[in-house]
Amino acid sequence: MNALLLPLAVILIVGGMACLAAGMTRTHALRGRPLPPAGTLARRRLAGGLLLVAALLPCVLEQGASIGPVLWTGLLTAGVLAVAGGLAAMGRPARGGD
Repeated sequence: MNALLLPLAVILIVGGMACLAAGMTRTHALRGRPLPPAGTLARRRLAGGLLLVAALLPCVLEQGASIGPVLWTGLLTAGVLAVAGGLAAMGRPARGGD
């Protein structure tokens, strides 16, 4: 069908997962960064959820109503692995004096 729908879905899903990760207090604690205000974390989680829901539309348009949600679920898995891998690759900042 349209060659741009699948890459659009992937971009939306990876962006949504990244927003959800940025909205978690644990992500900031593990990285040794100060915690943003609660409203900022809530907006990041909301943006992540909206991006993930928005990614369902290109999947359904690409593969139809029966296979589109299955494709979306598979892309969710790939997106979470990509974001988790990126966070793990960044590592934890070095601590001085330990």
